[in-house]
Amino acid sequence: MTSGVPDEVSYGTSVVVDVLRSSSTIIQALSNGARTVIPFSNIRDALRYRSSMPRGSCVLVGERGGITPRGFTFNISPFDMSKDNVWGKTIVYSSTNLTRVLGKLKRRDSTIIGGIVNAKAAADFLRSEDNDVAIIACGTLQGPTIEDLAGAGAIAAGLLNEDLSDDALIAVGLYKNPYWRSLVKRGRIAKRLLDLGFMRDIDFCLQPNTSSVVPGMRGNRIVNLAQKKT
Repeated sequence: MTSGVPDEVSYGTSVVVDVLRSSSTIIQALSNGARTVIPFSNIRDALRYRSSMPRGSCVLVGERGGITPRGFTFNISPFDMSKDNVWGKTIVYSSTNLTRVLGKLKRRDSTIIGGIVNAKAAADFLRSEDNDVAIIACGTLQGPTIEDLAGAGAIAAGLLNEDLSDDALIAVGLYKNPYWRSLVKRGRIAKRLLDLGFMRDIDFCLQPNTSSVVPGMRGNRIVNLAQKKT
């Protein structure tokens, strides 16, 4: 398991964890019928791509520092990813941390997105793939974040029969702490989101195993890999 942004990572499978809130928002978008999610680390590239597509085919979803960028339709709130808003649409997506980390990965086709809401589904998928795994707790440019370490621990807890690194075992220990939710809510990202009025989002993102969706990269797009296995 790694924390923060890797310089370049090329493992069998990489699991990118951004609990507050990208992981849950992408999972919710795919669960509610979005055709695909296209991540952009640069806001201008996202806007340019949207302008090249037919009207009504795309929805711009993003944030910088928790604030919706100018020209975007929605912030990265899972509550905005309703069927009415995303069904049949392509989600053009840009966030402060997750899309930046995705851009650092060499083998994006071997990348999935995990969180607390799909931790069991992600672990089940990883066992079925039988590859070496790197769980990447996104964190921020300022360092690790407690919610992403807890999310990594939630996934690693489903892999306890595997050979886990000490970092992964520490993350599992955090997630198995009965007070992990209250600890996460004391973290700097949760406090920032609370200041911005996203308390419901925090609670949503901290509910374990509410989704069976496993988002993963296919080319430059994120799709539900669990659906493709059925």
